[in-house]
Amino acid sequence: MLVQEIVNTLVQALVVLALAGIAYAFAGKRRGKFRAFTGLYLPPSRSWLTTGAAALVLIPLSLALVWFTPLKDTAAADNTITGMLAAKGFSAEIVAVILLIALVKTSFTEELFFRGLLAKRLIVWLGMPVGNTLHAALFGAIHLIIFVAPGGPDFSVPLAAGIFLIPAIGGWVMAWLNETVGDGSVLPGWFVHALTNLLAYPLLAFG
Repeated sequence: MLVQEIVNTLVQALVVLALAGIAYAFAGKRRGKFRAFTGLYLPPSRSWLTTGAAALVLIPLSLALVWFTPLKDTAAADNTITGMLAAKGFSAEIVAVILLIALVKTSFTEELFFRGLLAKRLIVWLGMPVGNTLHAALFGAIHLIIFVAPGGPDFSVPLAAGIFLIPAIGGWVMAWLNETVGDGSVLPGWFVHALTNLLAYPLLAFG
């Protein structure tokens, strides 16, 4: 399982990096350096205090909204990452898989695409309030695919609202951290996203 996840993660990361390269190539003279275009650079050290404070609020709130609501059953269903982990059982290999998926596959690649490419472009074109809100809505909406995925839950408005709003709000906060606190770096958002997944996956799979 670990070998397959390493391959899957590498392929996903390469695809997102390729998309970033294509977008960069079409950006013309305004693109600057690739790392600036995508946010792949270190933020100022002062940003970590605000990022840590945001994580202390956002992560427990997100986990509580999932754990104490019907979202828990959906998040731990058989066709989800946590459902897959639960089916395999706890082991050293599963710990390695959790680290790989949480830190890279579902955080680095999503942050690079949604915050490093999509949010940045929308914020440049439309300004922070509109651009960030539109990006966050798209980030939340992509999670609604679970309703049409094989083995997905039956649609209901409250469930759909929760599945949409939690990532949408999280995405908005992460992009705001990146652009206003991290001087455009995607690392603050990556830190919050990765830590959230790192806590959520074992909690939902084995809690």
